[in-house]
Amino acid sequence: MGACSPATSYGCDRYWRNLQTFTLHDPVDYKLRDVDNWVLNREFPIVTQYS
Repeated sequence: MGACSPATSYGCDRYWRNLQTFTLHDPVDYKLRDVDNWVLNREFPIVTQYS
């Protein structure tokens, strides 16, 4: 796609914004999993891309 892919004239800017939001978003499910794992097993959260 190259350097011009985020340009609005090609219509890819929305795609890249959505992709960035999706990849950087910290889902609640991961937080709940870590809290549940601590409460039930007393295990510290694993360091992942979301922590």
